[in-house]
Amino acid sequence: MAREFRPVRFFVLAAIVVFLTCGAVAFFSKRAEHGRNSEERAGYALGVRAGAEAPPDAKLPSPAELNQMAQARFKREGAGDKSNWDLGFENGYEEGFRKTHPAP
Repeated sequence: MAREFRPVRFFVLAAIVVFLTCGAVAFFSKRAEHGRNSEERAGYALGVRAGAEAPPDAKLPSPAELNQMAQARFKREGAGDKSNWDLGFENGYEEGFRKTHPAP
């Protein structure tokens, strides 16, 4: 014997599934915002701090200068994969610098 289709129950269950899916996507997207792995997130955190501590009259360094800064900092404090750490540091430095040094 066939069961009766109940549209309200169907749409409530569909809404719950959509809500949970969107929540999972938002969670993992936000988590990966500052790096996909631990080395990149560690470099990003140090880069934000270094960018925020830049002198007030400083200008944003060129990508080559940022790379040299990241390599020097990695030799002192870094661990893990160097290329991931450098990328995270450069991205973090730019964001920290832009937060504390608004463009005129």
